[in-house]
Amino acid sequence: MKKDITRRKAAILLPAALLLAVAVVSARRAQVGALPAELLLVPFVPAEVRILRPAEVAMLVYNPAENGEVYELESFQVRSGGDIVFASELVGELVGDARYGEVNALIERLPHEISELHRDRRYFADENAPEFGGSEVLEARHEIASRWNALREAYDRGMPQPFTQIDFPLAYDQLFFAGAEEGETARIELRLSYRTPSGQLKVATTTRLITRIAPFALPSASLEASFGGTVNVHAGDLHVHSCHGEASGACAPSSNCTAETLQLSGSFSYGDLKTQYQALGYDWFTATDHSYCINSTSEFAAIQAECAAATDGSFLVMADIELSSDESGPQTGSDLGDVLCLGTTSANHMGAHGISARIPGGEDGLLGFCDGLFSNVLEPFGQNIAAIRGQGGYPIVHHPLGSSFGWNSYAQAQGIEANALHGVEIWGGASQSGQAGAVGRWVDWLLDGRLLYAYSGSDTHDAAFAFGANHALLVNEPFTIPNIDRALQEGRSYISNAHSLVIEVGLGGSAVPMGSMFPVPHSSPPAALAPRVHYNFGGDTAEITIFSGRVGDAAETVLCSSGPVTGSGIFECIDTLNTSSNTWYRAYSEGGAKVAYTNPVFFLPVTTDPANYCIGKVTSQGCTPASVWQGSASTTSPASFTVGAENVVSHQNGIMFYGYAPAYTPFQDGTLCAAPMLHRTAVQNSGGDPGPNCTGSFSVDFNARIQSGVDPLLQPGVRIYAQHWFRDPAAASSSGLSDALQFSIGP
Repeated sequence: MKKDITRRKAAILLPAALLLAVAVVSARRAQVGALPAELLLVPFVPAEVRILRPAEVAMLVYNPAENGEVYELESFQVRSGGDIVFASELVGELVGDARYGEVNALIERLPHEISELHRDRRYFADENAPEFGGSEVLEARHEIASRWNALREAYDRGMPQPFTQIDFPLAYDQLFFAGAEEGETARIELRLSYRTPSGQLKVATTTRLITRIAPFALPSASLEASFGGTVNVHAGDLHVHSCHGEASGACAPSSNCTAETLQLSGSFSYGDLKTQYQALGYDWFTATDHSYCINSTSEFAAIQAECAAATDGSFLVMADIELSSDESGPQTGSDLGDVLCLGTTSANHMGAHGISARIPGGEDGLLGFCDGLFSNVLEPFGQNIAAIRGQGGYPIVHHPLGSSFGWNSYAQAQGIEANALHGVEIWGGASQSGQAGAVGRWVDWLLDGRLLYAYSGSDTHDAAFAFGANHALLVNEPFTIPNIDRALQEGRSYISNAHSLVIEVGLGGSAVPMGSMFPVPHSSPPAALAPRVHYNFGGDTAEITIFSGRVGDAAETVLCSSGPVTGSGIFECIDTLNTSSNTWYRAYSEGGAKVAYTNPVFFLPVTTDPANYCIGKVTSQGCTPASVWQGSASTTSPASFTVGAENVVSHQNGIMFYGYAPAYTPFQDGTLCAAPMLHRTAVQNSGGDPGPNCTGSFSVDFNARIQSGVDPLLQPGVRIYAQHWFRDPAAASSSGLSDALQFSIGP
């Protein structure tokens, strides 16, 4: 696609001024940090653990000596409480070079949301050195790129690297007793023995404090009762980077990603990350290396193969991409990414999930995440969204309010209503923002009429860590990649770092599940709603807030708050169905640092005809009967208009009934979706396979009924609300109900 070259040429003056500023500050920054005189050890070890099991972790070893002194590595130990929990002999040497440490010191002084470092302390930079702010961030970012590019070229020419990474297993079950409780800690000491050029034996050490955190809370018993089946919740991470995107020491077959100048060490293979996530109590994650680091179809195929090899019956790894795109349309401000790209482009990032093939975005080179003055490596985000959707995938906004590569194309971004974006990463990284920040941006989009779900991602570039995971709900479904993807796509997930929180909305004797986009038909009565939250806080105390929102309003409304509650149960309040505009209900809980967000339940006025509405009653066989149709209702057409129901219990008698207004009336443990006076059709048998099972169905030619004259009210312009009832001997009330169908009669 042709690009706007005029805008780029007009921006050439900015890089010139910027590079001058970088040159001025470069000398001032040449001596950064407080590097040790001898070996520096940097652990890449998850600092929290839920499940006491081994995990593959790593430690960076760096020789910062400025005079090129060579240190010979001899042995490595991990100790805890005086016991040796791992030991290994080492063979190799490191040649000193301060420049690598200086680059890392600059990275450590960047704001966290820029560096994406998840460390408990600084290792290269002086702890007292101030964090870069304002224009210093930009200057430091360019200085890092310049310095690292020079070092990378020297390493490529054969200059010895002053660092290495030691991979080792850490047995968390040897650090804690089996009954260790939440909050208990264990400190490990990492010890590396080495010899100086004079032959003196020395030991470098560092420590890492590990904290036992509580397992994720299970869903409340009330949730399974509501769903009428077995509910399994699987926690996972939708935003994970690996060694395939590292700037130094990338794992085969990937080459070092020059564009990724902030990821210089500490990354892992997906197989190693799996073990870390398992120790954190997760069941799945998605591989989302940057599109500008994945150079070819064959490289993405290798990542897919690695993910498949790490997948088994207890853990899933999905091969996806973090896709870089051009912004388009009016921009709501700018961010650091715009300036990093020398004013030539505005770029954003999105998660390309559920895809089957590589989607290009950028290139593996310096500033490869930008469109350059003479290059065209990024596509507009709308085109990339179409590519994701074309593969059956679902795109998720990354960094919606990020100061680097945020979504400034606010007005141009469309949601599910336009088959465009699918959701927003409202919890990115280690921290969350209550109802502000990324959550606030998501809500603003909802208020402006977008349909978007909420998701989270750690955005880790090295070790896994505990954060607000996505908890996908599977109901009577096996744990497979397609089922997890489907649950996420349908909004059947909540975000939490500890507690279980699921919302539904009671309506007419049925419950509208979390993530539903519930159609509200024409002439719907102002029925009572009951937003209802199933919660499990374990032994903790937290407060639940239920929000309601409506398109066009200035803000959401706090519908009700629970006050402090403990344990598990149900919290609900009452509202009235709005039939004039898109509305939604969502819940949030907070108990200290433990917070959770549900996805919304949406209520959407019907804009098509025919259209399904209301809620089918789950059968004794675990299926939800659904109304179907084919053709058009007409008083004169010779063609048929069939109205039927599928997923019905096999070999049972049933009828279709209809009325002239919708309703939401509790009826036989389900919902009666049409208002009296009701008319019924002849009894049919559902047929299907030998059973009982869900293969039964019904079908009525409604045009034949219209044109028979049996009901004189069936005239052009009349709107009908139809539903099926059938026998289900093993179900409550021994009956079943489909959802309903709204349609209008034509001439």
